[in-house]
Amino acid sequence: MYDSRERAKEETRASLNEGQIDNGRVGGHYMDCGTCETAPTIEVIQPKVVDVSLTMTDKAIEMLTDAFGDDRSHALLVGVLSGGCSGYMYDLQIVETTDIDCQELEISGFRVLVPNASSHLLDGIEVDYVDRLMGGGFKINNPNASSSCGCGESFA
Repeated sequence: MYDSRERAKEETRASLNEGQIDNGRVGGHYMDCGTCETAPTIEVIQPKVVDVSLTMTDKAIEMLTDAFGDDRSHALLVGVLSGGCSGYMYDLQIVETTDIDCQELEISGFRVLVPNASSHLLDGIEVDYVDRLMGGGFKINNPNASSSCGCGESFA
């Protein structure tokens, strides 16, 4: 049983195979090859990699000690994702290894990994742990953030 999306995909593939192109439409769907003069040029700017300086509060170290126990084979990955209320959001993970190109820091006996791609956004941050009425969590104090949302989990 086909749904409408599968049928549309098959029709598009069939049209492409048969070479049916009609005024920028292929198989009933508009296609943009990206070479027309009307297509805007997008310039991708790669940010410079920064040697990250990162600190942790005593409370954050205490919580990491509880999470890791005596096992120091894992690392805390401190990264940034696109999204959130303000444009970026923090991403904290406990990992064994990663394929991401990272800087490795040692803070109070813990391995901390910071992706080079987001190093310019994370340089100078402080990782804290705060207790809240509805449970606690890690909080990032970021001097590079021009703004942040009320939840404290995203920034610009």
